Parts: sequence; structure tokens; C-alpha cells
Amino acid sequence: MNNMIHHFAMKTVSLFALLLVTLNSTSQAAPTIWDGPSLTFTKAGFADPTLPEIQDRITDNVWITRGGTGGIYNAAVEASYDMIGNTSPSGTLWAFGTTDDLDSLVFGTWRTTVSNNPPGSLNRDMVLHLVEDDIYLDLRFLSWGGQPQGGSFSYVRSTGTAIPEPSTLAMVAGAFVAVLGWRRWAR
Repeated sequence: MNNMIHHFAMKTVSLFALLLVTLNSTSQAAPTIWDGPSLTFTKAGFADPTLPEIQDRITDNVWITRGGTGGIYNAAVEASYDMIGNTSPSGTLWAFGTTDDLDSLVFGTWRTTVSNNPPGSLNRDMVLHLVEDDIYLDLRFLSWGGQPQGGSFSYVRSTGTAIPEPSTLAMVAGAFVAVLGWRRWAR
């Protein structure tokens, strides 16, 4: 009987150690890369950038749009493009390349990355990093209208996948159920 209790205790400790390792590895999770279906966003010239349908609401934190002139900005936290501070769109970082080469990319603000020449970025692969959400997605600008075109622009970008990543809570619950099931089996 003592041997059976010792065996049970060792199994329980082993499962608990596995759970701790799993939790520790999920707390240092890799960034999220969106590689779902492509979505094309278009802002027509002279369209009102304060309207939700004129903003690409990528996440709750990043809504990309553009006024009648200037660059793109994050309408979730900015009222217009920041020409002075070089930070628009706020909460984002940009690089030329694709998410396949993420480790070798050098990220900067949008304005710095496109060298203050948005038309020069047309049809070039870019990666957009949504900083607060820690999401990376592929993006390619398709058009860029100047002042006479009323701030039109368009791009195609990747979207999130429909299958959610397992949460830490779900993994803890699964481990708990496994331990309970094992305890019933061991009786």
C-alpha cells in the first residue's frame, strides 16, 4: 500500500512540474503572426476619416486611416497625422519584407520606413507590427493619392486566423481535469 501511495505522489508531483513548465513557456510566448486570408482596405478620396467604415479597424487598438492630405494615422488614439513627431500611426512599427523573414527585419515608424515617400512603397512587401497587441502582419500598399486625390489610399493585408491560440487558463483547466481523471483511475 505504501508503495502505491509513493507512486501516486510521484505522478502528482510530475504532473504539477509539467504544468509549471507549460505555464512558464506560455508566459514567454512568441509574437502572434497573422497569416490568415488577405483583406483589401481602400479609403476613397475626400472620404471622412472619422467614420468607422473609412478606418481599417485591425484591432481595438489600431484603426488605420488618412485625412485629405498627409500620411496615415491610428484613429483609435490620434485625431490626425502627426507631421511633427514622426510617430503616426501611433502604436505601430513598420519594415520592408515579409513575416517569413521577421527575425532579420529592422522596424521603424511608418514615415521613416517609407523614407517620407509613401508612393515609393507601392507594391512592396511590408510588415506591420501592432505593438500593444504584439501582432505582426503582412501588408502591401496598392495606391496612394496626393492632395488633388483627397487622401485616397489602399492596401492589402493579412488577417488573423479563425482558430484561437490556447489560453493559459484553458491549459490549466486541461491539466486540472487530467490530474482529477488520473486520481480516479489510480484508486
